[in-house]
Amino acid sequence: MKFKKIRLKNIRSYKNQEIEFPEGSLLLSGEIGSGKTSVLLAIEYALFGLQPGQKGSSLLRATSNAGEVDLEIDIAGKPVLIERKLKRSSKGVTNDYAAITIDGEKIESSITELKSKIVSLLGYPQEFIKKNNTLYRYTVYTPQEQMKQIIQEDSESRLNILRHVFGIDKYKKIRENLAIILASLKNNSKVLQGEISTLKEDKENIELRRLNLQSINKKITISESEIQIKTAQRKKTELELNELIQKIEQRKTFEREVEKTQIHLRTKKEAIFSLAKEINELKFNLSKTEPFNQEDYLSLTNQIQLKKQEIESANLLLINVTSAINSLEKEKSEFLEKKERIFRIDICPTCLQDVPEAHKHNILNETESKLFKIQNSLQQFQNQKDEANFRISSEKQKLSELQDKKIDLEILKSKSEYLEKSKEKIQALEKQAGYLESDIEMLAAHLSNLKNDVLKYSIFENQFNLKKSQLQQAFVEEKNAEINVAELKRELKISHQEIYFLEQTIAKKEQSKKKLLQLQEIIDWLSTQFLSLIEFIERTVLIKLRKEFSVLFRKWFLLLVPENTLDSQIDENFTPIIMQGEIEMDYEFLSGGERTAVALAYRLALNQIVNSILSRIKTHNLIILDEPTEGFSEIQINKMREIFEELNAKQLIIVSHEQKIESFVDCVLRITKQGNISTISPVIP
Repeated sequence: MKFKKIRLKNIRSYKNQEIEFPEGSLLLSGEIGSGKTSVLLAIEYALFGLQPGQKGSSLLRATSNAGEVDLEIDIAGKPVLIERKLKRSSKGVTNDYAAITIDGEKIESSITELKSKIVSLLGYPQEFIKKNNTLYRYTVYTPQEQMKQIIQEDSESRLNILRHVFGIDKYKKIRENLAIILASLKNNSKVLQGEISTLKEDKENIELRRLNLQSINKKITISESEIQIKTAQRKKTELELNELIQKIEQRKTFEREVEKTQIHLRTKKEAIFSLAKEINELKFNLSKTEPFNQEDYLSLTNQIQLKKQEIESANLLLINVTSAINSLEKEKSEFLEKKERIFRIDICPTCLQDVPEAHKHNILNETESKLFKIQNSLQQFQNQKDEANFRISSEKQKLSELQDKKIDLEILKSKSEYLEKSKEKIQALEKQAGYLESDIEMLAAHLSNLKNDVLKYSIFENQFNLKKSQLQQAFVEEKNAEINVAELKRELKISHQEIYFLEQTIAKKEQSKKKLLQLQEIIDWLSTQFLSLIEFIERTVLIKLRKEFSVLFRKWFLLLVPENTLDSQIDENFTPIIMQGEIEMDYEFLSGGERTAVALAYRLALNQIVNSILSRIKTHNLIILDEPTEGFSEIQINKMREIFEELNAKQLIIVSHEQKIESFVDCVLRITKQGNISTISPVIP
């Protein structure tokens, strides 16, 4: 990978700055606090974003609400542009935008997705996606103080960091995971041991239950035989009871027949009594009835017919007379009206001449004469009408008397017919009475026989009550036997279920026992052979790395500290050991230049080891050195030229305020700061 260009907008002390990175060695020169390290932090932010614990406010310019970093890099000849933006809000400074352009194709993505793409492009192992950018920090760019810090860490912390950088922390992770797995497996083992703790007891219990099952089966066989006997006895008693019921029903039939016979007998006697009474009444009526004369009846009928004719003739006369009277009354009325009109008339309506009084008197006289005649006629007709009404009334009275006589004769005639029928009926009733007497004798004999039968069948009532009681007892005994069998079968079912449950439990526990044996074998193998193998592999890898690391560290240290009085090596905990003769020097008692030499040598050795282990990473030809000469003597500073040449990096970026370093590099960029704004200008040799 090569850095091509970076653009900073409102990043720390930079307001708007573009920096181009040439190939070869480049020095970022400037006074302390001028903004040299800000460029390196901006590069790191562009590549990996904000790191855990890092605040966005540490990058965004204090007077700005938004900032940007655009980094152009070249990876294996492929141009890549990374863009990131920061935004200030009420909640603080956060990532606002992230995008990557590869070969001209721009992709806007989330922070995690962008880091994943960059890690992939750099050839870093994928597990570094979710980790801090430790690999970058210890191979490309390591702040000098951080490198001193790793040297001063305790052995365990330093080894953990180096395992992470070397990519062999997987062995420790395996051990940690193995401890978790073993704890889980041992816990499972305890659970399985708890599950099978009662296996022996369960096996003994199931044998007891099987014996109990055999006992219950025998009891059921005996009880079922008892049920068959009880059922047979009950059916026999039931059959005998049914026979008694039939006999009792027969007695009841006899009793009902006695009752019916008594009713018939009583009915017959009542009928004889009624017949005798009716015969006596008929004979009495015969003695009191007068004889009927047919000639008298016919004569009376003729008289009635004549009277009806006379009344009809009189009615016809009455009608004629009434009609004549009505006509005369009408005529009389017309003459009276005419008379009245003549009295009032003065002028003739026909000729319109005065009517003489004499003429009026003539007409009046004539009218009076006619009225007199009409009145005489009316009186004659009225007399005839009165005579006719009297005659009709008289004849009707006579007719009514004749009709009453006729009715009496008809009644007598009817009685005469009734008497004849009564005589015949008397004969029939007397005959019927004879039959009834015979029926009564027969019914009396039948009734006597029925009473004897009822008495004979009465003895079965007591037998029925006794047999009924026996049947009830038989039902109770049969039911109790069935309940006993049902309870035994329920107990049998429960025993079967318990045995089945125990069988299932024992089978599960046997399976658990088998699992426990397998689990114990696995635990034993993991805790002994596998763990030993992992520890051996890690130890072997660490020993090999330590040897190589120690050689490289000694090489770089001796270049940086040319005096022959000091020597160095790396112990098993990757702690740098500085020797002066036979005496081990404490790091804290070394001079500032010596401590910087130790840190730089450690850093360069670490870079070479990591690049050799992870040969596919794309940052092996890029190194950034941050203030590598702090506390160096003149001789040590001069040695930096040799160090740079020995590194043989295609792109080497040095941050230093030492002016002498400018003669050791290919290009120098001077950084100055005025009014809290940093600016960069190239230094022309």
